[in-house]
Amino acid sequence: MQTTLKFLIGIAILSFGLSFAADNHEAGGSTIMTKEEIATTLEQGLTNLASGRTVSDIVMRHINVGEENMGVSVVQRSKVELRENESGIAHVNLDEIYYIVAGEGTMVTGGEFVDKQTSNSSLLGPMERGEIRGGVLQTVKPGDIAIIPKGMPHGWHEITTDNISYIIFRGDPDKVMQVKTEQ
Repeated sequence: MQTTLKFLIGIAILSFGLSFAADNHEAGGSTIMTKEEIATTLEQGLTNLASGRTVSDIVMRHINVGEENMGVSVVQRSKVELRENESGIAHVNLDEIYYIVAGEGTMVTGGEFVDKQTSNSSLLGPMERGEIRGGVLQTVKPGDIAIIPKGMPHGWHEITTDNISYIIFRGDPDKVMQVKTEQ
């Protein structure tokens, strides 16, 4: 797990470190989430699952970087048995990059919704959900990265381990999520 966290921190710094505005951007620095903070957030997510929740989505940071917002969240999900019908969500305004930290599963992405429903999440802004038809099944494991463009249906076909943990980097060009500068 420590090697995975070191790799994650490297990706976060390389991919987003130069793009993130500073917590106090007047000072010219970047926003840093330490290895210890990431580990603590991962542990909190597992505690959330142990309390009976099936999903834990903890926003670590969501900051204004000028013309858009960028965010980092830690998400964990409990085991999902193989599903006959695929269901999922799509974020109308958010692009997402998943970095799988622990656990394994099969994602369904793409396709289209049958009987699409729309809602507005206080956490993630406008969303669509429903049964997915014509999606692509892809297995993911620790170290894998998935890029999910805004509007793309996505969900979990199966999570084969007790749970799966992943870091989500969210691009928010329409600023639909609330800003969060501290953990």
